[in-house]
Amino acid sequence: MSLIQMKGSKEYTEIEKLKETFKHHSISIIKNKEKFRKDLYYVDVKVDDFDFKLLIDDEYGDFSDNNQLINWFLVLYALELYSDTEDILEWSKELNINVKIVLEHYKDLDEIYRKLTEIIGEIELPISSYDYTLRTGVVKALVKYRN
Repeated sequence: MSLIQMKGSKEYTEIEKLKETFKHHSISIIKNKEKFRKDLYYVDVKVDDFDFKLLIDDEYGDFSDNNQLINWFLVLYALELYSDTEDILEWSKELNINVKIVLEHYKDLDEIYRKLTEIIGEIELPISSYDYTLRTGVVKALVKYRN
């Protein structure tokens, strides 16, 4: 198994875990034109035959047409936020958006989460939100990755 390396010395198995899903599934993630802010917008996701629209928080502007791995990470990150919050009030507060604006989307998230779990198995974020927020080495390597 080849590992993503930064400066020839640091190996990132977390990135390999993200790549594993692409080996077993057909995944496409495209930025949707519908957005609320520069950092909060929908993406159209297709995993095998399952299509869905997902609201992602791209605080650091990482989404890339040339890097499906970072895009997949952002999808998983959004789904982790959904699963970690108690209800729509907490979820919308984390995203800093009015509940009324995202109510319909929130109603769809349970079904999206359930169906995606059936397809890919347990949804796990291989890179912690802590690493993502602090922009550690693994995140820097992920952002630089090119398909």
